[in-house]
This record gives sequence, C-alpha cells and structure tokens, in this order.
Amino acid sequence: MANLNETLEDITLFRGMGEDDIESVAAQTVIRQFPKNTVIVSQGDETDSFYVILQGKVDVFLHNDKGKEIIINTLSEGEAFGELAPLGSIPRQASIITTEDSTFGIISRQVFMDTLLTRPTVSMRIIDLLINRIQDLTEEVSSLALEDVYNRVVRVLYKHAEEVGEKMVTEKLTQQDIASRVGATREMVHRILKELKTGGYISIEGKHITIEKKLPPGW
Repeated sequence: MANLNETLEDITLFRGMGEDDIESVAAQTVIRQFPKNTVIVSQGDETDSFYVILQGKVDVFLHNDKGKEIIINTLSEGEAFGELAPLGSIPRQASIITTEDSTFGIISRQVFMDTLLTRPTVSMRIIDLLINRIQDLTEEVSSLALEDVYNRVVRVLYKHAEEVGEKMVTEKLTQQDIASRVGATREMVHRILKELKTGGYISIEGKHITIEKKLPPGW
C-alpha cells in the first residue's frame, strides 16, 4: 500500500507543500479499507469528504432511475476524487465503486477547507484540477453524442491498454465493462469484438484484449 505522506505529496492538489503541512493533513486523514464491489459514494449523496486512493481501483459511474448505468472514468492508486463536494452544499454528481480491494485516505471538509484557505497555491491547483475534470467530462460527452458505438469501443480499448513489448494489451475488461463505458448493449460490443478478432486486429485471452495492429477507422 502506498505511504500516505508520499501519496499526498504526489497528488497535484498538494504538490509542493512543505513536509510539516503534509504531515498535518496526513495526521487528520482517516484510513479506511473496502472490499471489491463496494459503493463508496452514491450519486445524490450529501456527503462532503475528499478521497485519496492509497491502494486499489474504482469506477466512476452515472445511473438513472431506470437502473441504466454508464462508467465515465476509472481511477487508481495515487489519484483522488470528491474535490467538488467539500466546496459547498453540492450533492455527489456521480457514484464511485471499488473494482478491487481498496484503501482510501479520507479527508474531511473542515481539513480540506482549512488547507485551501491557508495555502493559496492549493486553491489555485483545485481550480486547475476542476478545469481538467470538466475537460475530461466534455470529451466523454462529446464521444457519446458524436461517435458511433464502434469508435467509442475503440476509444475504450486504447484508453485502457498499455504497451507490452510491441503490442498494446488492455487491463482486465469484460464485454459488459466495455458496454458500460460506451453506453451500448453487451451484445453490440460482442459483435464488434468478434469481427475485430476475425479480422486479426485483436486477440482475446481471458479478460485481456491484445491490439495486434492498428484498429480500422470504421466498422
């Protein structure tokens, strides 16, 4: 598990703070562990804490009253979420669920606000952080509104893949995982992946997808 002080130092929001300041925030941070598939924050909640991921991974998702869900982001060790809630009486805008056993540093609204008010550089960074969040969400909304399902699937494959030798291999992704990220049915994703596999563009082993060659621009 990542060291709390080191993790706080690496987070953009707190980067550059002195050791004493980091120690002060760390001393007031509550450490909690949650198993896989635990909902940490629910969309519409009135909670106001800030979360730092010390270990594990989470999905950020939206849902409606009909039970339909779409995953808009994935966050892992060293990243954080919940920056907006401590700034005012704003309900949680999305839900957060662990996708593996995870450990969090939870910073209360009081500690968060004290840090912002006494350290101007942190206040400026929270503005930059929120701007980046808006840009990311704008890209996701643009993708959902303007791209067809195939191109959204391609975007997800590349986004969740890393270089392994000369090829790109995704993290563990099920067809339902991809469907939840692109706003489509699992059956549609299955057809797309099947044709890409038949064409030699991808290979699938377990929950990992290997991109064998550049994916075609259309389907």
